[in-house]
Amino acid sequence: MGEATTPEAAWKALDQDLADYLEKKGLKPSCRAGCFACCFGWVTLSRLEAEALLPHLTSAQKARLLEEGPRRLALLRQGKDDPLFPSRFFQGRTPCPLLEGGLCGVYPQRPLACRGLLTAGNPELCLPEARAPKGHFLPVPWRMARLRMEALWEEEKKRYGFLLLGELASLLYLLLQGLPEGREAVEATLEALGVLGGRWGYQLG
Repeated sequence: MGEATTPEAAWKALDQDLADYLEKKGLKPSCRAGCFACCFGWVTLSRLEAEALLPHLTSAQKARLLEEGPRRLALLRQGKDDPLFPSRFFQGRTPCPLLEGGLCGVYPQRPLACRGLLTAGNPELCLPEARAPKGHFLPVPWRMARLRMEALWEEEKKRYGFLLLGELASLLYLLLQGLPEGREAVEATLEALGVLGGRWGYQLG
């Protein structure tokens, strides 16, 4: 796997891209340690990013993922075709199982989707009940993150022959449980769980 397309390299490159962009535009994000409203969100990442996270998980984090994973899979099974599913989940204020004392427990290894969600506005508007107004989250950082994600997706296709996208906690749970590598086996596993496809379910590409 090329150095430029490892998750670790993508995280570092995006951080630099964001710093350069924000400095150029004179923008100062209001996101701070202890501000974790976005950690209630439904975060999607690829298998490659999830696998890069695994070696950094503590025993306590793994235990929380093993407890939370089945619950999120059940929610997804019921809501993957519901257009409002992510919003309803966010408003339920269920914290990411990697959140510890108001801080990200894997901050240096947090996914690209988390890195790209920034605001220069009032952080209180990020809370689920605030229903952030249009333009509250900075669009360019998100597009930068998306481009980095897409590069990793292409690398994952080369490595595995297919792309797997899924929700952070449940995907880490499945990997901890021993998700198979082949496409047909992965597809069969996800179909048996009832979480493949739909508007918000796991996607194979």
